Amino acid sequence: MALNPYFNKFKNQPEQNLIEDLTIEAIKIHGMEIYYLPRSMIYRDDFFGEAPYSRFSSFKMIEMYMDTTSAFEGGDTFTKFGFEIRDSVKFTVSRKRFRRETGMERPMEGDLLFLPLNKGLFEIKFVEHENPFYQLGKLVSYQMTCELFQYSEEKLNTGIPEIDAVEEVAFKLQLILGATGGSRISKKPSILSL
Repeated sequence: MALNPYFNKFKNQPEQNLIEDLTIEAIKIHGMEIYYLPRSMIYRDDFFGEAPYSRFSSFKMIEMYMDTTSAFEGGDTFTKFGFEIRDSVKFTVSRKRFRRETGMERPMEGDLLFLPLNKGLFEIKFVEHENPFYQLGKLVSYQMTCELFQYSEEKLNTGIPEIDAVEEVAFKLQLILGATGGSRISKKPSILSL
């Protein structure tokens, strides 16, 4: 039996545009302004498939909806390496607005989001491109799963003092060599803004 030809649920362009515009409006009403920082790779290690040296030197402001509003997911744990904060959060952004504001096709894993609400810097770990799943036959948003950023020698030079300060307050080890032949390690602890 064939489908009813009088109801077109997946190719109705005006209804698809309406859903997209309503999604953008809902994010603008209930969302918040987020700084999107694309990663620039200084050096890429093709053997391991990673970028040990990266730079974040530009940003774009874009409105996003924070899906996890009751509390951060993840949790805080004590491990053999010390106290670890594993906060995670999900954000939704409109495809159309993201393309217009950033000039990029989609958010990339490894890029950063700065949440001014708590001054937290989050790294995008996964971008879900099919949620919600084809409303009226069109994808209108991206959902990003992010974790609290763990600084590891990245260069932050965005011009925004709150973001660039992450590079300054990260843990730094200072090796002090004495004239007596001894040495000691002085740990300068930092407090990451959460």
